[in-house]
Amino acid sequence: MTLPIDPMLGLLLFAEEAAEDEGTFNPILPAVPEMIWSGLAFFGLWALMKFVLLPPIMAGRDERRAKVAAGLDSVSDSESELAQIRAAHNDHLNVAKAEAASIVDAARAEADEERAQAMAAVEEQIGKLRSNAQREIDSARVTAMAGARGPVSELAAGAAGKVLGTNVDVASNQSVIDSFLNRVKG
Repeated sequence: MTLPIDPMLGLLLFAEEAAEDEGTFNPILPAVPEMIWSGLAFFGLWALMKFVLLPPIMAGRDERRAKVAAGLDSVSDSESELAQIRAAHNDHLNVAKAEAASIVDAARAEADEERAQAMAAVEEQIGKLRSNAQREIDSARVTAMAGARGPVSELAAGAAGKVLGTNVDVASNQSVIDSFLNRVKG
């Protein structure tokens, strides 16, 4: 055997020499005993996976699915319960609002009634005060007129005497002066 210069060429020559020595050699096709051992190893691993290793994995997956389904059911139950609680809360809130509105309306009506009573009492008091004041004014006017009747009569007689140029008697003209003062008073 000689050493070639090119390594690829040398490899091809080596393969040709080996093929001539052994006959026909196929590197892709395995031998029969290797095929038997490979089949036994394959089916052994398959049986191990199928019957020993895969069942716990499948059971864990099924448990996880069951937990997820239970969780989803729990969530939907919780959501429906929450909706019921919200509805009950809104009902209670509406009832409370209605009660509050009726209490406020009753308080307003009571306040209006008390206000009306207070206004009536005040108006009654004002009426009494006005009538008392009017009586006081009338009595003061009567007193003033009674007190001023004498001096007014003398003054009127004096003024009439000066206008007429004669002496006017107060006693004889008292009825004229009284009728004039009664007209002015009324």
